[in-house]
Amino acid sequence: MTALDPELERLVAEHDAARDPTGAGAAARRAAVGALHAAGRVAAPAAKVAAARVLVHGEVRAEVELAQALALAALPQQRAARRLAATAYDRLRLLAGRPQKFGTQFVVRDGVLELWPVDPLTTDSERAKWDVEPLAELRRRAAAGPPPR
Repeated sequence: MTALDPELERLVAEHDAARDPTGAGAAARRAAVGALHAAGRVAAPAAKVAAARVLVHGEVRAEVELAQALALAALPQQRAARRLAATAYDRLRLLAGRPQKFGTQFVVRDGVLELWPVDPLTTDSERAKWDVEPLAELRRRAAAGPPPR
């Protein structure tokens, strides 16, 4: 595996520790990953996946778009980029108030974890192409506990 830029490793570690991509550190992480990307320091596929992981759950459209672009760029070399690209796509739809396509976004309503509305025309075979579980499995996981990371 390619070693990540030390700054990117720090950002990923902060993100994983906080588990709150919408918290106070989100803007700083976004700015730092954006600067690394602009400087060409997020060139390796593993670095693209790590940066996308930091940005994909943000509340700002631009950071989710950057996560999607990074994941798509890493697709040929990094299998993990598939699910990240699907997650970014769903997140962008959620931010626009539209149903998600793949079923990667969860919400808490009345203290119960559930899927954000899902486009009923998306098939499980289409989800599988992007390394997303079948819809029934996603719903089962939501009913069973905390949201997936």
